[in-house]
Amino acid sequence: MLRVRCAAWGLALLLAAVGCSSGPEQQPLPAGALTPGTANITINGHDLDDVDSVSCSAAGPLMTINTGDDSSGTTSVVSNADGLSAQSVYIRDLGGFTGSYNLDLSGDAKVEMTGSTYSIKGSADGFDTDNPSFRTEGTFEITVAC
Repeated sequence: MLRVRCAAWGLALLLAAVGCSSGPEQQPLPAGALTPGTANITINGHDLDDVDSVSCSAAGPLMTINTGDDSSGTTSVVSNADGLSAQSVYIRDLGGFTGSYNLDLSGDAKVEMTGSTYSIKGSADGFDTDNPSFRTEGTFEITVAC
């Protein structure tokens, strides 16, 4: 009977120690990577507030990345069919600029990827929201982690 009690206490102590131990250590993010579900956006050289409203959805070789909301944010489509390429970037009223980039139509864009973080940089045709009568070109840098 004493052996059973000792074994029970030993098992209880072992379970308590395992239950209190921490899980696997979090690996640090690689340089240039963000925490999943977040984004950093720069428009015309102005850093905007960090965005934590991010959604990513894959369809075949295309990844659609949305930041912000319908009135203020971005929608980007990136292809990995033949290397990474930006197919389109739509900017909605960010930093006083609204505009778009479309592959082979307007502006230019480059995509790089670190882990699950996309970095999309380029230029877009559009307008300043303060003066929408005149077209202008804007620059953008969208770093977003899916």
